[in-house]
Amino acid sequence: MNPKININKYSEGINFLSKDDILGPHINRISPPKYSLDQDFFESLCKYIIFQQLSIKSASKTYNRFKKLIKNIKPEIILKTNNEHIRNTGVSNKKIEYLKELSTSFIENKNYEFLKSKKDNEIIEILSKIKGIGSWTAEMFLIFTMGRLDVFSAKDIGLLNALKIVYKLDYRPSFEEANLLSKRWSPFKTIASLYLWKIIDGGDLDW
Repeated sequence: MNPKININKYSEGINFLSKDDILGPHINRISPPKYSLDQDFFESLCKYIIFQQLSIKSASKTYNRFKKLIKNIKPEIILKTNNEHIRNTGVSNKKIEYLKELSTSFIENKNYEFLKSKKDNEIIEILSKIKGIGSWTAEMFLIFTMGRLDVFSAKDIGLLNALKIVYKLDYRPSFEEANLLSKRWSPFKTIASLYLWKIIDGGDLDW
């Protein structure tokens, strides 16, 4: 059974965060963020790899071209697809290498179905062993595929810029500072992140 958004916990998280001195005033003036979970582990990680270090707009265009080329995104198909054809969708050589590494790893590890029973830090550790996957990619997987509710990605530039706004800072916080600043929102750091993305982008996160 694939992970699903826990509506009751989501509502509980919004209520919890609405009482926070820093985020509460923003939550009370904007509508709750909308998001859905990706249902396929492999396809979602392919998407997050393509989205690495790109704006959402640019990455979305590249990913849509990638999906037109590879309509059924499966490890075996990625491995058989000519690199030049993938490159023509806008995916860089380095990311093509990562996609191929991911494909091989998924075949060898039975699609990583066992991740469903793992804790957040264990999932990050396991996925980070795959070439091309770092903490940001693993954290996006936790948020948008696994539906975990207490995840904050301190290396996400959008979140760092949003922290600058809500904390009224005159500088963008470091990764270390961001982790400290986000602790107050546990155990609902994912929901806090969704609000922060909405604050900085002016709308719901559309991947």
